[in-house]
Amino acid sequence: MAPFTVLTCDNLPENGRLVRSLVLNFARRLDPELADWIEAEAKFPCTMVDRITPATTAADLVRVAALTGRADAASVMHEPFAQWVIEDDFVDGDRPDFAAAGGEMVQDVTAHEHMKLRMLNGTHSALAYTGYLAGHETIAQTVADPIFAGYVRQLWAEIMPTVRAPEGVSLTEYADALFNRYANPGIRHRTWQIAMDGSQKLPQRILGSLATNLKEGRESPALCLAVAAWMRYVGGVDEQGQAIDVRDPLAARLRGVSDSANTPEDKVAALLGVRDVFSADLAAQLIQPVTAAAVKLWGNGTRAAIKEGAT
Repeated sequence: MAPFTVLTCDNLPENGRLVRSLVLNFARRLDPELADWIEAEAKFPCTMVDRITPATTAADLVRVAALTGRADAASVMHEPFAQWVIEDDFVDGDRPDFAAAGGEMVQDVTAHEHMKLRMLNGTHSALAYTGYLAGHETIAQTVADPIFAGYVRQLWAEIMPTVRAPEGVSLTEYADALFNRYANPGIRHRTWQIAMDGSQKLPQRILGSLATNLKEGRESPALCLAVAAWMRYVGGVDEQGQAIDVRDPLAARLRGVSDSANTPEDKVAALLGVRDVFSADLAAQLIQPVTAAAVKLWGNGTRAAIKEGAT
């Protein structure tokens, strides 16, 4: 059998390395010599894909049917923007001309992944929790609010020092482009949808930037406010006293931890003790700034917390 290349398109960090590990683990169970051959001869390039794709609704399906004249239950809603970054690591360099179709061929995808995770996904999550608590249904509605437009700019100001820009990329221009993408009213990306699975998303999207800033002596009030907003969100009750349908693998546990404490200060301390989300070292560093943000958030509401200088 000739050596082969496996190109994964899963939307996961370091997806090529992950699928390589899975393939090798499986191969070793079948035949150790096969695993050795795959390890030496096969290629598993990493990729990164970026396109905002809100969950398809029943109304979307009706609209698609009206426009196309046929029902399509698998319709995918998406923005005009699309980016596909591919590590140029193929057996014998043999590959289709992905660049002709808009693919970006690079030597290392890592910088693009980190930029997207922190600047796009990080601010998306921050806007999801704060925007939802403030009563905004979508990201476009959230950034149309001047308070939140300023908030997301402050988030980028805190995040950009933690990001190594890919070659030829301006982080400032990237942030401007992201804002325009968020503001597109045709993309109904619900804050509730983005808020799902926060216990899994928070470490990569927000806590990584926070940890870097803490290590390098930079304050991060906007990011700390995002963590406090997540803590209020997983408590399961919004600012109007209405129940939140929290979708998270740790939802019941997080609600229990939150309910076990009475004050914002105690809730922050309790939730920082969830080791599936916060390391002990990071929790110790976050207790003061996140508590300060939480006191304002619980006391005056999200919009006021942003407006009065929590950021």
